Amino acid sequence: MNQQRYKLKNIATINSGYSFRTKILNNPAGNTYAIQMRDISDDKSRIFNEPQKIDGEKINKKHLLRKDDILFMAKGSNNFAVCYDELFKPAVAASAFFVIRVSSDKVVPGFICRYINSSLGQNYLQANMAGTYIPNINKSILDEMEIILPSLEEQKKIVAFIESYQREKDLMHKCLEKKDILMTELMKKLITGKIHFINGKQ
Repeated sequence: MNQQRYKLKNIATINSGYSFRTKILNNPAGNTYAIQMRDISDDKSRIFNEPQKIDGEKINKKHLLRKDDILFMAKGSNNFAVCYDELFKPAVAASAFFVIRVSSDKVVPGFICRYINSSLGQNYLQANMAGTYIPNINKSILDEMEIILPSLEEQKKIVAFIESYQREKDLMHKCLEKKDILMTELMKKLITGKIHFINGKQ
């Protein structure tokens, strides 16, 4: 596998998310989504909740997210990356994120997202985390992150493999949730005497 090494700042631009002056309040009539940490799934793999809406008329369009932008969670101890897929648009990312935008044709954006979330990326971030009481990752740390890049085709294959794994994982999770519901209903019926076990069988 042909691999090259780059610093993240050489293959992507990194900017802070939009800094709101006040608390973000949902405006049902709003025309722009504001993506916050609360909108990221528990497994840090995707934007899970529908973000709150805001009036985006006064927000400079340069802050609007583009497809394949990478939202990096800079605040706290869970420093993972999520790919923006335009499910909710137009949208801005709150200041708890850095917005990473690939600037090289040698790079698949989804690969950078998965690389940051891999043990290689996470080990680097943990070793360079700043702050004692409120840990965070600053821009200079991200700038200097070394990215090991295989060929474009290999990057695409890696991303496709991980996405396939995530879909399988999601299906298994949904299946277990349904089983939990069934088990809860079964317990209710057993406790209330609506069904009985006979000779060890239901």
